[in-house]
Amino acid sequence: MNENDYFKMHTEWLKYKSCLFDMNTGLPVLSVVLDEIRKMVDDYGKVTVIYIDITKDIESLYGWQLYDKLIRQTINSINNLKKEILPAHTIITLASVRSGEILLFLATDKLGNQLTNSEVERIQYRIKDVIENELPGWEPNYIFATRVFRLGYSFFTKSPIRRTERTIFQAIEKAKRIIEMQKEESRLDRDLNLEYIIANNEIETVYQPIVNLKAGNILGYEALARVNNDSFLSNSEILFSYAIETDMLLDLERICRTNAIKHLPESLGGKKLFINSSAKGIYDPEFKSKKFDNFLHDNNIEKDDVVIEITEKLAVTDYEAFNTSVKILKEKGYKIAIDDMGAGYSSLRTIAELKPDYLKYDMALIRDIHKNLIKKDLLETLIPFTERLGAEIIAEGIETEMEYEVLRDIGIKYGQGFFLAKPANPFPKVSIQTK
Repeated sequence: MNENDYFKMHTEWLKYKSCLFDMNTGLPVLSVVLDEIRKMVDDYGKVTVIYIDITKDIESLYGWQLYDKLIRQTINSINNLKKEILPAHTIITLASVRSGEILLFLATDKLGNQLTNSEVERIQYRIKDVIENELPGWEPNYIFATRVFRLGYSFFTKSPIRRTERTIFQAIEKAKRIIEMQKEESRLDRDLNLEYIIANNEIETVYQPIVNLKAGNILGYEALARVNNDSFLSNSEILFSYAIETDMLLDLERICRTNAIKHLPESLGGKKLFINSSAKGIYDPEFKSKKFDNFLHDNNIEKDDVVIEITEKLAVTDYEAFNTSVKILKEKGYKIAIDDMGAGYSSLRTIAELKPDYLKYDMALIRDIHKNLIKKDLLETLIPFTERLGAEIIAEGIETEMEYEVLRDIGIKYGQGFFLAKPANPFPKVSIQTK
């Protein structure tokens, strides 16, 4: 065999191997271990399959690198359990290459006794505990409010008339259905939790100053919502994302607007109050009618001191209707800010047509700006563009003194972030060195 033939054969083997073994974890796919599973059921008569599902939303939101790392660490945690609770003959495989569907096949407990349902559940809960304890911080803030890990199990027995492979596949499908049922139950629990939060107004308001980066004085305060309980929805990003999914966004935003006004710890004294609204929330009839106007009047707040901050988590699909709704607000005297610039669905068309008073640039553009010349140059070029619009730039998420100094020096007028002041109620104090 010459060198070229060997190279071709080796290349074909690697292609073949990549279809049968997952390169991320080194594990075989299900088809490779079918003979081992068949032998297991021949030897023991009954085999249990535990199905571990790692939600694919992680990859779509945080990238394949993080998702692959999570799968690898999960496999490591499971392998470590072979020393504690899993029998040595446990078969660990993936449903397919690069998947987050992990399958465990076992026939006895650690001591060789036949598995009962209660023992399988004990093993399953132990697997879950080990994964979650060894991977702290893996419960991310992502849009679809599901858990990172879910487990289900089923079992199958040796049959003299049924093909073993189909019996295995049917058991896997049963375990998957258990996971789907868990997801539905979890979703129902969270729906009820969100409804309870809204019905009982379990939302507190904190305020974060928006500061003139040169002079150090305060332009205004952004009102932010917080849920003070230990539920999944206590994270405000998840709270609003889940409200979008469950079509409760308008109800939630109405409560947040009301609280932002009612919970003001003191008079604004001419400063601005930034109130968040989704693009969808701009269509709320409360804005078009006089209900919100009257509410402000009753609380001694001028309309031109209120800035409606449009957070474009949802894309604008009907520009004409959207622009009409924003125009109504501007004609009433409200100021308009566009949030999430550089991260959401904001476009030059949106900006040009809305003619906002403020453009809030997302913290993704601000983070480490002192190290990133591209970010710095981009913001510098946006300053004259913003001035021609008659708007002001607000830099969000300023967390270090170096970020603050770069932004101040290139001419960004306003900013907010933990370096300047953390959100609080009553209004937090701001202390920066000005020049």
